[in-house]
Amino acid sequence: MAKSVLDKLVLCATAHSLLAGIWHAGKLQGSQVFANDGEGHLAFKELLKRYSAAPVYLIADAVEEDYRLESLPHTGGSAKREMIERKLNQFYRGLEYRTAHFINRETDKRRDDKYLFAALNNVDFLQPWVTSIQAVQAQLVGIYLLPMLSQILVRQLKLMAPHILLCERLSSGLRQTYLHNGRLRMSRLVPNSSKDGSQLGYFYLVETEKTRLYLISQRFIASETSLNLILASADGNTQAISQAISQEQSLETTDINLSQFAKSLGLSAQAIQQIPELVHMQLLANGHVVDNLAPPALTKQYQFNTLKQGIKISTTALTVIGICVAAGLSIQALLYKSDLDQAAKDTLIQQHRYDEVAKNFPVTPINAYDLKTAVELESAIDAYPKSPRRLMQVVSTALEKLPQIQLDRLRWAFTNDPNIKDDDKLISVTTGKISTQPIVPTGFDTTKLNEVGFITAEILGFTGDYRGALENVRRFETALKEDSQVSAIEVLQEPVNVSSFVDLQGSTTDEQSTQKQPAIFKLKLVLKAPGANVVK
Repeated sequence: MAKSVLDKLVLCATAHSLLAGIWHAGKLQGSQVFANDGEGHLAFKELLKRYSAAPVYLIADAVEEDYRLESLPHTGGSAKREMIERKLNQFYRGLEYRTAHFINRETDKRRDDKYLFAALNNVDFLQPWVTSIQAVQAQLVGIYLLPMLSQILVRQLKLMAPHILLCERLSSGLRQTYLHNGRLRMSRLVPNSSKDGSQLGYFYLVETEKTRLYLISQRFIASETSLNLILASADGNTQAISQAISQEQSLETTDINLSQFAKSLGLSAQAIQQIPELVHMQLLANGHVVDNLAPPALTKQYQFNTLKQGIKISTTALTVIGICVAAGLSIQALLYKSDLDQAAKDTLIQQHRYDEVAKNFPVTPINAYDLKTAVELESAIDAYPKSPRRLMQVVSTALEKLPQIQLDRLRWAFTNDPNIKDDDKLISVTTGKISTQPIVPTGFDTTKLNEVGFITAEILGFTGDYRGALENVRRFETALKEDSQVSAIEVLQEPVNVSSFVDLQGSTTDEQSTQKQPAIFKLKLVLKAPGANVVK
């Protein structure tokens, strides 16, 4: 039947049996022991079928454990993995359950990585349970050594001595684990079937001495090293044993009652007295996962299920996010629609108010479009880089010297064409000959824009004195040339046409009509660029 995803199956395999605990949301719900025989294997399969969706964690508590301490050059990535795999093959070629536990980096110049390589030399006790897990396709997360969890236990108990020998009385026997600065170095399991208290004390004493001599032979400690012996038990009845060992071997001993610690984990004192391994199983169920011995082939079902669950969670999360985004956009669209409707209403109200006020506006002879055009032209003129101001100042200065000359028309152009023509349709320029080549005035730079002015003026009070009119034109031309800003002057039309190519017309008797003809003349004026030298 289907179970909650919060369920976990934590197993502890020994030489003779398998302890299975069911955890739900980190709390132990029950446990069951299966004998290592055909009947026990079948019952174990039924348990796995009932909890087919639960991840399975398997702890191995065996005598056949091997530990090797080794330093490797500090590397990373694929090089690190290849180096570790090569070292595992060197130590444990042919063994299926093995791992490399990182300890720390050394403090010398090379700063090598220190590893503890561990493996199970004999898996006959473990293989039937692994076969059952594979048969029902249960989700095996990994296989773990119990001493690795003892290392977690020491940290949880905050035991800080540099050299610790942890003695635990388990269902399978006496487990002695040596830790250096809180890190596992080696562990050994010694089966014990005796229940007599006095024999138990002697057993502890003998096995502790064996372990200490082994540590000295392997150079884990020196003969004078102060070894701290920790006796952990569920009932705390190890004081007599610790005192005997302390007196006999001169070791510093500490008694640890695990009942209070187990209570903090949510376990009862009675439960750990009957099954001491429940403490290690609870640590694993709480998420203290240690190094895994199982090869990837055994955990692929769990990895595949984890990937599948990840895809489901991602899909669900994306769906929820999509729905939230869609809802947010819908709400935003409704708000925008409401704002648009309100803006349309406000526009109608303002238009109505404007129409009411506009009824009292005075009538203007110029419509709004023409006013707009005038404003745009004024803006364009202001933005233009040049203005006819300079030309007007030059002409005004010359006219002040000759009050008898009246300006009728002034045209200003900004161009690089030296032969620009005037567009005055009232007075046509008469020339005595036709030039086939363009005439470039002196000082005219065709590579730049130049200011050109066309001046149409007349002699005031003209009574027919053409000689005087011509003299006034010459004087006006001279007055213009005196201005340093003038580059060139050309007379386009004299006040009288003196060309020999023009026919004589008129009547000598019509003297009154002749005297009333105006003396109009036209000049072309070219200004120098600002800052240019005067051309003499």
